[in-house]
Amino acid sequence: MDKISIVIPCYNMEKLVAKCIDSIKNQTYTNFEAIFVDDGSRDRTKEVIEENIKDDDRMKYVYKENGGLSSARNFGLEFISGKYLCFIDSDDYVEKDYLMELYNNLIENDSDISACYFNRVYENKIDLNKVEEGFYNMVKFPAAWNKMYKSSLFKDNDILFPPGKWFEDLGTFPKLYMMSNKKISIVKKPLYQYIQNPTSITHTFDERIYHTYDMVKTNEIFAKENNIYEEYRDEQEYINVYHILIGTVYRSSFIEGFNTDTIKDIVRHVEDKYPNWHENKGIRKLPIFFKIYLKALHHKQYKLIVFLLKLLNDKISIS
Repeated sequence: MDKISIVIPCYNMEKLVAKCIDSIKNQTYTNFEAIFVDDGSRDRTKEVIEENIKDDDRMKYVYKENGGLSSARNFGLEFISGKYLCFIDSDDYVEKDYLMELYNNLIENDSDISACYFNRVYENKIDLNKVEEGFYNMVKFPAAWNKMYKSSLFKDNDILFPPGKWFEDLGTFPKLYMMSNKKISIVKKPLYQYIQNPTSITHTFDERIYHTYDMVKTNEIFAKENNIYEEYRDEQEYINVYHILIGTVYRSSFIEGFNTDTIKDIVRHVEDKYPNWHENKGIRKLPIFFKIYLKALHHKQYKLIVFLLKLLNDKISIS
């Protein structure tokens, strides 16, 4: 059994991290190391982790000054020794076969990355989220977790999470995908439980939503530096379509002062690089609502879009 490294970033998680630890301890795949990275917590996170891992020498606690999620994950990568690698967020938990299923799937399919379905866990409901093969499907939710990677993907290609930014996974997963030579396989089971926190980034709206611009750009630069930009040009364009023209426009609708000028500025940002974005083949894989929306966006029906988003923004799921 190959060794699997798990990196778990933690910040002020004294109330939730114990459940995460238990779910890792109970894995049916036993040859792993779990590295809990305390990102400068100000509560009892350290005490809770140390109390819960003291009887398991596969688990390690490390501390660093606060630097954010990317910084914590990157710090954890310095300690890994496994051939394979997973990330788990400390407020989430995984099913007991999480490691086993992802590992077997990766080995049996000779993949560089394996991914699984996941559940969004709310206070009063659970929503199943399926993951499908192919870049256009997977990049819609580029989370670091719910996946297992060959550790060499990170090490050999000098891939780290962009520090100090929101949407850091968007600035990381596309790079991993491109360097995996599309060798990705799917476990069609919800093995990861993604706890929905109303105060998390996903549910918060401020000017940092425009960090998507930086994350998209870092993927384009990476592709050019590795001489694969033309090979993945359509994929880079699609990231702009889905995460900026859909995602950023949608999140902007929650900010006070959202209007047609807001949309124009966002569209201009994409059109300067990809003037024919509306012809991207990935659009065919989107739900009908998004196809209609993008068609309206292409024809500059901005007033209609502003009206619809203000009317429907509580009912639309971007990722």
